[in-house]
Amino acid sequence: MTKIKFTLIVFVIFSTLFISCGKKSSSSDSDDPNPIPGMGDDGGELEVEEPLDFPFGLSLVEEITGVKVDPMPLDNPVGSGGQWVILNVLIENTTDKEANFYLPGGSVVECQTEGFQHAIAINRVDILIEANKTKQCKLFVYCINKGKPGSSPSITYRIIGVSTSDRIMQLVQALEGKKIDIRDYLPDDLVEFNEICTRIQDIVWAITNGPGPTVADWTFINSLPNVADD
Repeated sequence: MTKIKFTLIVFVIFSTLFISCGKKSSSSDSDDPNPIPGMGDDGGELEVEEPLDFPFGLSLVEEITGVKVDPMPLDNPVGSGGQWVILNVLIENTTDKEANFYLPGGSVVECQTEGFQHAIAINRVDILIEANKTKQCKLFVYCINKGKPGSSPSITYRIIGVSTSDRIMQLVQALEGKKIDIRDYLPDDLVEFNEICTRIQDIVWAITNGPGPTVADWTFINSLPNVADD
């Protein structure tokens, strides 16, 4: 009887150790930080500080639609990114003076079709609109849902506000003032532009779908030329 009790106690102890180790192992297998709602593979609603408030007399006209990324559209291209998501944006200025329309860095773009990529404008985008005119632009942005299909003309989007994610905004701040807008690389340096944007897209995905940027990623960002240096 004593031998049976001893065997049972040993079995219970080893079973407890096995279960405890199993739990510890499963939680430590993932180095991913907490997911960002609506980004990466995480569900939920995209979170923004507040809706964008455009300057007086300036507004978006019609729905924002997607654009095929290949071949790269070069009719009034603005922004940074475009490997997966490019948007067709029509802006109207109803005032009697030219005015600057701008999107703050970190502006989140919500796809209106389920299963497709949301996006983000990682840098501030300024667009000068003549008085009493409309201007159509191709807005280059970065994908925030790796693995989902990119933009197409049949899909519509909404710019909903600036991201509340500290990790996303840390990247936005690090890229502030950097030479990453496509207009800085037209017409002859688009290969360099694509190389830079491809690397930045990977860094965005490291935040939205992975454990975050590496030391090498931050070194790359710091090495990018500043717009003011030109």
